[in-house]
Amino acid sequence: MKLVIFDLDDTLVDFATTRQTAHCHLALVLDREGIDSTAFLSACTEVDRPLFTLFEQGRLTREEYRTRRFTDPFGRLGLSPRDGLVTHLNQVFMTCVNDSPLLYDDVWPALDGLRSRGIRTAILTNGPSDGQRRKLRATGLGEAVDHVVIGEELGVSKPQPAAFQSVLEHFAFEPAGALMVGDSPALDYDGAVDAGLKALLLDRAGSHAAGNRASIRSLQEVAQRSAALFR
Repeated sequence: MKLVIFDLDDTLVDFATTRQTAHCHLALVLDREGIDSTAFLSACTEVDRPLFTLFEQGRLTREEYRTRRFTDPFGRLGLSPRDGLVTHLNQVFMTCVNDSPLLYDDVWPALDGLRSRGIRTAILTNGPSDGQRRKLRATGLGEAVDHVVIGEELGVSKPQPAAFQSVLEHFAFEPAGALMVGDSPALDYDGAVDAGLKALLLDRAGSHAAGNRASIRSLQEVAQRSAALFR
């Protein structure tokens, strides 16, 4: 029996497209407030990844991250939000990305293919616990895999070895019997390899083709590649 561990956002969940939909909803709110929605949402995109990295590292709380991802753009534009607006923007955003997330088309065929081969599956994600749990319920992924580990709940996140070890311990597997699949070279691929696991980088756009990491363009390649890796 072998194990494949998946990242969630931008691996199983098409978070980029889901976020674009959320931004359309946010633009309606911002336009009604008389705020340049194009400039504001561009600023949101710029500040979000650095802030999320601080959250992953435990240097920002969940609430600090969620507040600053909308307050910081106001600061960049030299604006001050009215009372309650940041809270409302967060609610609009989270309702879309957590309760109506889009999955990539290759997710269910990939999971079905692994299950048919008797391979166990898990999800390991760094996102805020409450939001990730909502995504798992909305998509059905929580019931489709054998185990889920969320960094915030565990107290340690990828790429720390303890995050990967937590999944292995649940199944009583050794690292050599597990494969990590995700879109982040540093968090998913390098973190897994450093923890002793096998890894595949999901590179849908081919943007990392020049690197030396083992990569795939679609999740439908996972079953075949895992069979070769686990020989």
